[in-house]
Amino acid sequence: MPDNIILSIEDLSISYSGEPAVRRVTLPIYEKKITAIIGPSGCGKSTLLRSLNRMNDFIHGVTQTGRIDFQNADLYAQDTDPVEVRLRIGMVFQRPNPFPKSIHRNIAWAPGINGMAGSVDERVEKTLRQAALWEEVKDRLHDNALNLSGGQQQRLCIARVLAMEPEIILMDEPCSALDPMSTARIEDLLFELKENYTIVIVTHNMQQAARVSDFTAFLENGLLVEYGDTDQVFTRPANMRTEEYVTGRFG
Repeated sequence: MPDNIILSIEDLSISYSGEPAVRRVTLPIYEKKITAIIGPSGCGKSTLLRSLNRMNDFIHGVTQTGRIDFQNADLYAQDTDPVEVRLRIGMVFQRPNPFPKSIHRNIAWAPGINGMAGSVDERVEKTLRQAALWEEVKDRLHDNALNLSGGQQQRLCIARVLAMEPEIILMDEPCSALDPMSTARIEDLLFELKENYTIVIVTHNMQQAARVSDFTAFLENGLLVEYGDTDQVFTRPANMRTEEYVTGRFG
């Protein structure tokens, strides 16, 4: 295991109105690596992911114990600004959710209201290039983003996150609503992005997890069953439940 831990999850438990969703999970997230979180529906994958940038703060009735450290600082300390957390730890959701505005405005809006310095047009071009979308949209930046295909919209949403210069990108099943070709383009993009960003991805697609991730965490009923190097988890799992899940014999 590398020693450059950027996020440290310690004994984390999360409940909705008293109903446990995540139970005493301890997990390291390594810098500039892709970590996949897999498991059956309802096992707590998305709940765990949303805790990493305090998106669960918006859900009524959520309670949490344990600790999450980001670069050795407690994400949930009283003096921690949750807005700052979400600027440094961005999120891409399951379904593309571009603003009903121009492609250019989708990317320029958040840096503008947060007072980020530099040329807006240069930022737009840079992030669209990072998201492998520039060549497809450079001649129609002022068209409505909703006119893009689903795969293009998702890459635009990735570009929108990149425009805020985060250190970590969280992705909650980002390809589940996309066709195979669009999914392949997103996966290719992930390999490029991990040169500069730490990525945590929740996916129900085990083949995708095996293809793109460096590390894999398997959850069942809110519990962390197994965590390790992706190749080890998929080919030499230490736990029988993991083996049953990754080989399709789960149940």
